[in-house]
Amino acid sequence: MLFDVRPKERRSDLYDFERELEELKRGLERTPITLLIGVRRTGKTSLLKVALSELGYPYVYLDTRVSTNPTYRDFANIVKYSLEDFIARSTPLRRKIVERLRRVSGISISISPLSVNISWRGDKRFELLELFNALNKIGSDIGEPVIIAFDEAQELRRITWIDFTRVFAYIYDNLEYIRLALTGSEIGLLYRFINVNSGESPLYGRYIHVVSTRRLSLEESLDFLEKGFREVGVIVPRHVIEAAASVFGGIIGWLTLFGYNCYMNINTCSESIEKVIKIAVETAKREVENFLKTRRSERYRVILKLLTIERSWSEIKNRLEDIEGRTINDKTFNELLTTLLNLSIIEKTNNKYIIADPITRKAVEELVG
Repeated sequence: MLFDVRPKERRSDLYDFERELEELKRGLERTPITLLIGVRRTGKTSLLKVALSELGYPYVYLDTRVSTNPTYRDFANIVKYSLEDFIARSTPLRRKIVERLRRVSGISISISPLSVNISWRGDKRFELLELFNALNKIGSDIGEPVIIAFDEAQELRRITWIDFTRVFAYIYDNLEYIRLALTGSEIGLLYRFINVNSGESPLYGRYIHVVSTRRLSLEESLDFLEKGFREVGVIVPRHVIEAAASVFGGIIGWLTLFGYNCYMNINTCSESIEKVIKIAVETAKREVENFLKTRRSERYRVILKLLTIERSWSEIKNRLEDIEGRTINDKTFNELLTTLLNLSIIEKTNNKYIIADPITRKAVEELVG
């Protein structure tokens, strides 16, 4: 259903992202590397999973969200769970997949019960390129591409002992049956991670297909909520729907959470807006706090507070200088703004900056105070 809070896997559960879905499928069919970008909670994972389901190609799905300082074991576990999922889903190809993967150094597979083990030490340690070559051979055997999907791919930058840019360039140039899908909600970091615009990058000059998710317009937000409530047979007053559509800023993840709360608690649905706002704001607070903890400069806190309303570059800088009582170097100030833009915490429109997500704005107002 539209209000299912889990990532969608069927087109019928995906709200009016037909153009984005077809663009994503086209990229995965034809292009070695496809990027799926968009701010948090705008449906990237759902869009990816629906595309993978409809294409019907074999795929390996890796959720790359790791700890701040990942170890070899952390990445080994990501690979392990992804391959176990791949084998379990691929019933008709299971024998062929297991046969190919067992030839990869550092991978051992048990069938009953299904278990994949990854070794990072010794003479038979795991080699990522060997895995991709094996997957390419599976694709060659069946005459179809194999998709490798890295969800929140910018997190791979924390794994410093693998040069993923070179790995991706190798795949691009040599592995005909591999398609890479990289999603990212920290858009600037994803671009920096693959480094595609640098003349020194192994990926420089190669075509990369890019698909963007979007925030819904007010009209689309109203339509989404109305369709969702019809689907679950729940009657919600129009003024409640209008209020929700307005407050959540077109972020489909927040709209879905609101709809689900109404569906589960219809008798208190008129109170659900405030309830969901509170849940959403607390979630956003944790994200902002985690970000601020990783930054040495207290200026980020001040800038975020300033950007709960829309401001120009000069206005932000002048206000920051007034607060500190000193002049700030332009380069230093630009680096601060660029970091926030790269993380998609703020956005720039018509030379004005503001925190991108209205819920995060509320979180900053409460947190920074």
